Amino acid sequence: MAKVFVHLHSDGESDFSNQYYNFERLPIEDEYLTISEDSEWYQVEMVVHTPFSEQMCAEIFAVQVDHNKVMNKKVKNQSPAIRVLE
Repeated sequence: MAKVFVHLHSDGESDFSNQYYNFERLPIEDEYLTISEDSEWYQVEMVVHTPFSEQMCAEIFAVQVDHNKVMNKKVKNQSPAIRVLE
């Protein structure tokens, strides 16, 4: 497990919420994360690796996103379904 210091904030705001979380692997820039079953979604903006620290292996900065907009955008970018000719 990778112990990560996570900085979450609202879009356009500096209202950071800072907490430690354990991840199976380090998230990378542009990936999405959520911190609980009913949490908002966040998009990773920056990852700072901290190999010198015994408390954490990295710091992550992430901005809150609207998960419905993310899902809709992803679905719209999918290739159209292949039609089966009869």
